[in-house]
Amino acid sequence: MAKALHAVFITGASSGVGAALAEEYAAPGTVLGLVARRKERLAAVAQRCRTLGASVQTYRLDVTDGSALQRAAQAFLKRTQRIDVVIANAGVGGWKHPLTSDIDAMVGMVDVNVNGVIHTLAPFFAQMVKQEYGHLVAVSSIASFRGLPGGVYAATKAAVRYLMDGWRIDLASHGVTVTTVFPGFVESEMTNRKRWYPFLLPPDRAAKLIRYGIAHRYRNVILPWQWWLLVPIMKLVPDWFFRQRF
Repeated sequence: MAKALHAVFITGASSGVGAALAEEYAAPGTVLGLVARRKERLAAVAQRCRTLGASVQTYRLDVTDGSALQRAAQAFLKRTQRIDVVIANAGVGGWKHPLTSDIDAMVGMVDVNVNGVIHTLAPFFAQMVKQEYGHLVAVSSIASFRGLPGGVYAATKAAVRYLMDGWRIDLASHGVTVTTVFPGFVESEMTNRKRWYPFLLPPDRAAKLIRYGIAHRYRNVILPWQWWLLVPIMKLVPDWFFRQRF
C-alpha cells in the first residue's frame, strides 16, 4: 500500500467516486477534509474513514457556494497546517435535448461542474505555493473530448480539462502538480438506470486507479484503459452516429 498522505481534501464525498476516494485515502496519520451536501451520507462515509484510522473533518456545503468553500478550506488548513492533495470531484450529469431543456438547469450544471472546481481548488493555491508542493486534481470526463448531444455536460467537462491544463502551466514552477481525471462510466446514481454502459467500473476500482495516477503524478488519468484507445476514435465519429442514439 502507498504511504499515507497527511492532508487530503475531497468534494462530492458522500457517494460514488468521492466516497470511494475518501476510503481509499483513509489511513492512520491522514487527515481527510470531506465536502458534500447530504449530511447523513457524508457522516456515514466519515465514520467508515475513521474506522480505517483517518482523522476526518466534514463540511456540509454546496460547491457552488464559493464563500463557504473558502471558509472550509481555511478551517481545514488551520487544522492541518499543510495540504497534500485536493480533489475536485463534485459534479452533476444528465442530458436533455436543447429544445426541451430548462435554462436554469443548464446554467446550474455549468455552475457545479466548472465554478465548483474553481471554488474547490483555488483556496489552496497560496498554501501550496508557500510550501512548494501540493497536488491539484479535478474530475473531468471522457465526454470532454468531443461535442455530444445536449452540449452542456460535455462543454463543462471540456472547460475543466482546459482549466487544469492552464493551471498546470501556471503552477509548475511553484512545485504544484496538476492532474485531470477522465472517467468513462462509473457505477453511481447517474448510471443507475436501465441501460447498458460500456466498461462500467465500480467506484472502489475507479478510486484505486485515480489514486495510482495521482501517486505517479500523471498529467491525465483516463479510466478504464479501454478509453485510451477509444477517445481518438470518438473525435472522428460523425455527428449522425450520435443523432441515431439519443
